Amino acid sequence: MNIHHPLKPLAIAGVLLSISVSFAFAAPPDVALKPLETTDSVISDVSASDRTRPFLPGEKLLYFTNIKNGDQVRSPFRVAFVASGMGVAPVAAGEIKNTGHHHILIDMPLPVDIKAPIPFDKPDEYLHQHYKHYGNGETEAVLDLPPGKHKLRLLFANHQHVPYYVTSREIEITVLPKAN
Repeated sequence: MNIHHPLKPLAIAGVLLSISVSFAFAAPPDVALKPLETTDSVISDVSASDRTRPFLPGEKLLYFTNIKNGDQVRSPFRVAFVASGMGVAPVAAGEIKNTGHHHILIDMPLPVDIKAPIPFDKPDEYLHQHYKHYGNGETEAVLDLPPGKHKLRLLFANHQHVPYYVTSREIEITVLPKAN
């Protein structure tokens, strides 16, 4: 029995589009992709039981998902981060309870004045970057830091850049010299 459903052509088009997108973003045949060795190398340096435990009611956490303490990277490098127990929204969304945006503190301690907005770096500052704002609600970014050891910490703030004092653990990474 052949029944013509009005959404059938749309469903077929969707399947064909997903197949073509899969081929468009697949690695070229001559590129060997390396599988990740363990999730510990990507997510964190804590045990699987700690990483997978249910969050306590009201618990608020920030953490990097792709770098951990002691990692060695080359600039520019991508960092991905998560807020749990809080909503992430762009600054333009205005005041929303328990919602804010990420900041990365680079080689800086936590601010002492909890009522002051997090400062901004000067545009195009390379050697002395300290405060990266992600006011569009970003959950990943590319950092370009000079070679050497750097301490990174996430700090969550409201739409006026005033910290909630929800922070990640500080991690120290080493940025290696650029490869020639």
